[in-house]
Amino acid sequence: MTPAALDPNDTGPAKVVPSAPAEPALILLVEDDFMLRGSLVAVLQQEGYKVECAANALDALRRLERQPKPSLILLDIMLPYMDGLEFRAVQRASPDIADIPVIVITAVGVRPDIAAELDLRQSFFKPLERPRLLDAIRRHCTPRTG
Repeated sequence: MTPAALDPNDTGPAKVVPSAPAEPALILLVEDDFMLRGSLVAVLQQEGYKVECAANALDALRRLERQPKPSLILLDIMLPYMDGLEFRAVQRASPDIADIPVIVITAVGVRPDIAAELDLRQSFFKPLERPRLLDAIRRHCTPRTG
């Protein structure tokens, strides 16, 4: 017998304890159209995401002041008070939230040079193509810590 086999504290083979299920990724949806916002929330929750909403960019910035930080921001461009491009500029200037990826959903489009300057991951025109949008979300949305 080996010394380990004689150890009185040995309780036998290690038991595999299943780990807790991963926390769903949190998406911040910034959209002023309440019908589209409600539809997107339903679709995203059905896909297993946790979703928080802001009806304008100022509310979104206030939400980003607290934990947990979202894994992804879905951002409309035409918003009241502050448009989506201004929001992204402010977000990128704030070190604690600058790295949160942004996917734009828009009726007006974004010039490629502006999209590159603001590091927008992808943009989608309304009406949205659900499969393509969900594919982009899966690619850019990973759960964050803290």
